[in-house]
Amino acid sequence: MDLSLNLSQRSRAEARPRRLVTITFDLWNTIYSADGPTGAVVRSARMRLVKQALAQHGLQPGEPEVEAAYRSGYDAYMAAWTSGRHFGAREQVLHILSYFELPEAAHDQEVIKETAQAIEETARLCPPTLLPGVREVIPALAAAGYRLGLISDTSLTPGRVLREFLEKDGLAEHFTALTFSDETGFPKPDPRMFRLTLASLGCEEDPAVAPGEAAHIGDTPRTDIAGAQAVGMIAVRYTGVNDHQEPPPADFVIGHHRELPELLLRLEKR
Repeated sequence: MDLSLNLSQRSRAEARPRRLVTITFDLWNTIYSADGPTGAVVRSARMRLVKQALAQHGLQPGEPEVEAAYRSGYDAYMAAWTSGRHFGAREQVLHILSYFELPEAAHDQEVIKETAQAIEETARLCPPTLLPGVREVIPALAAAGYRLGLISDTSLTPGRVLREFLEKDGLAEHFTALTFSDETGFPKPDPRMFRLTLASLGCEEDPAVAPGEAAHIGDTPRTDIAGAQAVGMIAVRYTGVNDHQEPPPADFVIGHHRELPELLLRLEKR
């Protein structure tokens, strides 16, 4: 399929005004595989940093205890994420210190700050992998005149590092808005994640553009589909990595990014 030809033909068809002008994407398991920054190399580096931070606080737990504390940090992240709270590297370090019952008064704030930053930067050891079709489709959509945004929940890898990955892969230039939960302070499905992105894309300034004329593509119903639909966006579930079929149901489902041009054509003909 010639994506650029397909999309340019669509934009000129019968000089018909385009209804859908804005498209936003989830990042993990939609643009990038989530296996990258959580791989063995990165995890091992983060474990070493945790052990160093514990040692600097006078704690010398055994390997099994450190492993259990690290897993507990992941469980705490999942609990925070599902309850709508941000949980990043700093929160993980604090959680692990609390796991070993270290009083807050004994926390070395400089060690916590340095450890959290080092944990974030270990993601560079194992850059994530672009999913099939992304490298062709994103530039084609931008060239066809769509306003593109990215809305991503983050955990131990913050937005500043994820921007580096997007720039390295030549994608950052095609996005007008990049929204990360560590920078907003709240994750999806909080409607503010979507409204802030739409505002950055000029939707609030352009009276011709309403949320219903914007679509969001993501893999997780609870965050991507529910959040997009809450602000009136068209919700598209991407199943190329995970086929999450729990509610709420998406408006459309695609299994590959190369299906997007055809879907956009169908939306315009509605």
